[in-house]
Amino acid sequence: MVVAVIADRKTGKTYKKEIAEDVLGSLAGRKIGEEIDGIFFEMPGYKMKLTGGSANDGFPMKKDLSIAGKKRILITYNKGRKGKNGIRKRVTFRGNIIGSDISQINLVVTQYGTKPLEAKEESEEKGEQ
Repeated sequence: MVVAVIADRKTGKTYKKEIAEDVLGSLAGRKIGEEIDGIFFEMPGYKMKLTGGSANDGFPMKKDLSIAGKKRILITYNKGRKGKNGIRKRVTFRGNIIGSDISQINLVVTQYGTKPLEAKEESEEKGEQ
């Protein structure tokens, strides 16, 4: 099961939408930062920007890692929590290219369609009951 988390900056709400495996196959090869048409998520007229995601095993996608798989990289904490300045740590991340092992995709709406997102969400909930 692949989940798309769609953020609406106008209202400040997020919407969760399950997508099929064949749709994920058509999104394969896209990178973080690319704009995706809403037709993939049954939202014609919408445009969304891919902002991140995570793999099946829980590793987050990293924007500046240009591979399709996982990689352990050395990161340096230069700002942040008290006592962490200058600490270097090896952490596993997934690259910024969508593949078949993605379980969650994070999106932000950049262009709105004719129907509001809330109406789509309510009709889906009524259909499930």
